[in-house]
Amino acid sequence: MEPIMIAIPAGELTMGFPKPPAAFASSRLWHSGKSLPVKSFCMSSTTITNAQYQAFVDDTNAPANPWMIESGFNAEDQPVVNINWHDAKAYCDWLSQKTGRPYRLPTDAEWEYAARGGSPDTIFPWGDDCTDSQTWFGGKQSPKPVASYAPNGYGLYDMIGNVWEWCEDRFEDVSEGVAATNIVEPTDQPRDNRVLRGGSYLTTDIYNLYIAYRHEDPPSLRHQCLGFRVASDH
Repeated sequence: MEPIMIAIPAGELTMGFPKPPAAFASSRLWHSGKSLPVKSFCMSSTTITNAQYQAFVDDTNAPANPWMIESGFNAEDQPVVNINWHDAKAYCDWLSQKTGRPYRLPTDAEWEYAARGGSPDTIFPWGDDCTDSQTWFGGKQSPKPVASYAPNGYGLYDMIGNVWEWCEDRFEDVSEGVAATNIVEPTDQPRDNRVLRGGSYLTTDIYNLYIAYRHEDPPSLRHQCLGFRVASDH
């Protein structure tokens, strides 16, 4: 089940805009003012669903995902969760082989650019306020089916809320000098934490839903609020 891909036009991204509010805490990993060009690319219109991921499991004999049969999480059109970075990469590799299209995870910059949906001056894709009528967050019991809310200006659904989304980048390569903190490997080894974006149904801190917020976790971490979407260069 190949995802629906949306063409994202090339443009200029000012990352971390608007600047952090007065209540910004130093533990929130937020970076403002860096501008860079973004080449055109494609991104899946939604996060990968249970049905789409099940096709990968069936075809590859990948390990079964227990959350895909958990009540409240098992609908075919819900986002697949309990996905670590390596799982997401394996899915991209499989999908590339099946379709001949070079699928991958989005970069950190691509994700932020796409999430803005052509609205560079707002906190969220739709404006500066956030309610349950716009996205799914606030300590809910489980994720909504994908595309339960209106898309952003590029036609992408659920860029904010519902499930956190893995990005390609190693956190310390894009964090502007901020060291990774959630480390599970010995500290004398490379800090391989990867970027996560967008917040989830469990998120209660509104600042973690801002487009500008960048999170980090070990690539081996699986959790009931972690999912992903795919990108491609054409």
